[in-house]
Amino acid sequence: MKNFFLVTIAILFIAAGSFAADFAPTIMTLTAPVEIDYQFDGDLSIPFTVAGTPAAVWLIINTKGKAADISAVQNGYLGWHYVNKIDTTVYVSDRYSRDPGETQIVWDGNDQDGNALAAGAYDYYLWAYDDKTPRVQACKFIMIGYDWEAQYAHIYEVGEDGLTLSQPLIVAGNVWWKSNQYLEDAEAGDNPPYNDHGTHYKWVIGNDPNDLSKLQTTKCAIYPKENQGWDGEFTYGGPVFDPNDYGIFYHCSINFLQGTATMMKWDFVTDGEAIQDENWFGWDELTWEQKGDYIGMWSQGSSAYTDREYIYVVAPGLHQKEEQWNRLRIVSFDGEEIMDKQMEDWYMPDDNNPHAYINGAFHLMYARTPNHWFLLSHTSCLHQMIDTTRLIADPDDETDMVMFSNANGDYFMDSAYEPEVEPAWYCLADDKTTSMRRESIFIDRNGINVIGTGYYGLVSFGISTQDGTGIADCSFADDTISDDRDVKGSGLGVDIQSNYDGLYYCGPITEGGAPSWTGEGRGETFFVAFDSVHGVITNSPGGTAVEDDAQAAFAVGQNSPNPFNPTTSISFAIPEANHVTVNIYNVAGQKIDTLVNNFKDAGKHSVVWDASGFSNGVYFYTVKSGDFSKTMKMTLLK
Repeated sequence: MKNFFLVTIAILFIAAGSFAADFAPTIMTLTAPVEIDYQFDGDLSIPFTVAGTPAAVWLIINTKGKAADISAVQNGYLGWHYVNKIDTTVYVSDRYSRDPGETQIVWDGNDQDGNALAAGAYDYYLWAYDDKTPRVQACKFIMIGYDWEAQYAHIYEVGEDGLTLSQPLIVAGNVWWKSNQYLEDAEAGDNPPYNDHGTHYKWVIGNDPNDLSKLQTTKCAIYPKENQGWDGEFTYGGPVFDPNDYGIFYHCSINFLQGTATMMKWDFVTDGEAIQDENWFGWDELTWEQKGDYIGMWSQGSSAYTDREYIYVVAPGLHQKEEQWNRLRIVSFDGEEIMDKQMEDWYMPDDNNPHAYINGAFHLMYARTPNHWFLLSHTSCLHQMIDTTRLIADPDDETDMVMFSNANGDYFMDSAYEPEVEPAWYCLADDKTTSMRRESIFIDRNGINVIGTGYYGLVSFGISTQDGTGIADCSFADDTISDDRDVKGSGLGVDIQSNYDGLYYCGPITEGGAPSWTGEGRGETFFVAFDSVHGVITNSPGGTAVEDDAQAAFAVGQNSPNPFNPTTSISFAIPEANHVTVNIYNVAGQKIDTLVNNFKDAGKHSVVWDASGFSNGVYFYTVKSGDFSKTMKMTLLK
């Protein structure tokens, strides 16, 4: 009998009227079987339901449980796709259009090359977005994508307590050469100085998009205004907030005349000047060398990212001609420098691009799981996923840290393969009219990558699978003007099974291709619905909870009920008496509860989790016994 995993999310709707209203988007929800029985003997109909909005949808088939056998494999066109210790994509469908309701996609059981796949277990995913509805304004005051810059804006889906937020938080910094025209018009004197460089923002998603009073700002004022920008010396990088206290933030500060950088820590003082913690790093404690021309100016300012344990800092830059440029810096929240490393894969002295740039200037990062970071560059077509656990364990490692690497784009998110491009097959951008720009990264809860783009006609983003395989280039419904001259601004996303799940992007390019920092709607944040769902296709129904043949007697079942409110039962079996732990984790990977931590006899066991004190969202449970361990996902819906 087939099991169906039904995700039910209440959709809050407030009718539009003449009065101000909170932001309440119509979200998309996909539901599909958690397991499908298939004997690999012909066409398979995969049933699913679309709710909320129309959907452009793709089917993805990945290997399952084969990561240990997939080590340092070079494949793809011209061998430019590298995968290492991860399950890989074997099939991506064409694009399908589906209206809300029950529907299906038919798969013939073949891989991407038309060869029949061996019978067994495979992960399948459906990924979809709303390509029919124009973008809906979510915030008038924050530009979610900063085009030339690194990702100065971040969306926080987890709160200070480590639990999923019911209303996600946008945090952002104002780059020195950008402004939001609406804020300029609304600004009264210099209090608050909305558009000054060094201003940092907070915005709760769900607030009235036009209510300026809901925008929280603070101003870093350690450098006088005359010492910033074109005629000055210093710039501030994008902020990262303390995971345990969103009243504290950190960023990189750059002296671009001296070619140096440091890290600073600040208290966020709403509608006032931020207070620097002078006992945490700063110029007297930490100095990083920053090579290249015009550091932090026309080149990009550094941005910071966090896995809630460390702060990751990327070096600024577009396409510098200096060696020792593409550096990944890691510091702790206690003020300890963990690593300062050049990422060799991003140094390309032999690339045959027209400007002889030797450096891809990696400066975009994003992670859904704490230690798996997706790396991208504005001007280089290289896409890369690294495991920072492996990297920190061995900073000199240049191979094992890489989970996938899609060099030269492998036909995806690349423009140098076009027949008329000369020279062919170069990886770094030459100019605006012949090379697309990759402007942002977002990863959904099922590991699908969303890459914001510009200078690419109607295309606003591309999507790729968990191993970097390209799925498609995509446009929004209101991408109506083909433009390969202007930065679009791109964006990020929310995917925590909340009322605000969706893609959050800048507005569309308007007639005339207005620059993204002055055009109407370009300095704002807009919403488009999307969703994905995961299941297993197997010729052994009911057996997918078993880790592998070597531990067939160790099994962990899907919690029941799922989704649940507020209690659910977790069942497992162990082959021999042993010490057992059952731990609960949030989406940030933090342990929030322990259900079992004692000795258990061989056989079947069950334990109940009471989540009365926890908020809505996705959680994970890990059952461990001896050398065996299994992690499963569950959803709390109150």
